[in-house]
Amino acid sequence: MHQDTNVKNWIDCWKSSRGTPDPMSKLGSVELWNERADNFAKVLDPKKRQKRMDEIFSLLDEVGFRAEGSRVLDIGCGPGAISIPLARAGAEVTSLDISYKALEYLKDNAECEGLSIEPIEASWWTADIDELGLRNKFDLVVVSATPSVKDLETFERMIACSRKFCYYSHFLPGGRGQANDEGLRKILEKESPRPSRGSMSGFMYNFMYLYLNGYRPIVRVNHNKRETAVGWEEAADRTIKSLERRGGCTAATEKKVRDYYKAAAVDGKYHSVSEGYSGMMVWNVNIEEQAKGS
Repeated sequence: MHQDTNVKNWIDCWKSSRGTPDPMSKLGSVELWNERADNFAKVLDPKKRQKRMDEIFSLLDEVGFRAEGSRVLDIGCGPGAISIPLARAGAEVTSLDISYKALEYLKDNAECEGLSIEPIEASWWTADIDELGLRNKFDLVVVSATPSVKDLETFERMIACSRKFCYYSHFLPGGRGQANDEGLRKILEKESPRPSRGSMSGFMYNFMYLYLNGYRPIVRVNHNKRETAVGWEEAADRTIKSLERRGGCTAATEKKVRDYYKAAAVDGKYHSVSEGYSGMMVWNVNIEEQAKGS
């Protein structure tokens, strides 16, 4: 891409925001994503996913993408929340993920519906797209709510695989959730490590990089709200694991967390409301075609 002064300054800003060491380094663990695969597979209920897929298909339709006969690459595919609907709509889907366990779920889900999806087990952080034969091969490249695209290099690698469209979505700062519960936050304020600032604004960095390079992605910002009720032990375990991933959880902190959830539970269930925002955008990698509105 052309790098004028604005683009160069933006890249420098992007890189400096990350700090040292890389705040996302722990998310490159195969073990972590194998551990999470079971939870991701549980929410693959078509009814729960339908609203999200309707929004995605609507946005893709707006730029002229048609799934039937198209070649699609889904990066960080998980158990197939997006790969399966795209394949169901007639696309030839290649699904890439670092977790072999997630890919096993994907293959099982595809087989159950009689769909053919090509799985690739690899880390996008280190993937060689020429060696894998992915460069300029797809009509659509999808990256949805995954840390697979974590910086400029992985973002440009994504774009290089497309010959037509790219779709990118991720969470945005703001909202509230279980880990932000006021009572729990007060208990942990001295011991709970705070997330790095560089890990919170990926969507905006990617959008501005595209804009400064002449692309005009279509953007949607969604508000999501969910009410859940789980056993207090499970709720505590989730928070403890989250704290461990973000820098550690002492025995004293673990006890405080468990005591908090147990006291806050009603009939053994912890009720919570999570609320947040997500951004989604799609663009044509061919700027000349984009300018013609194709």
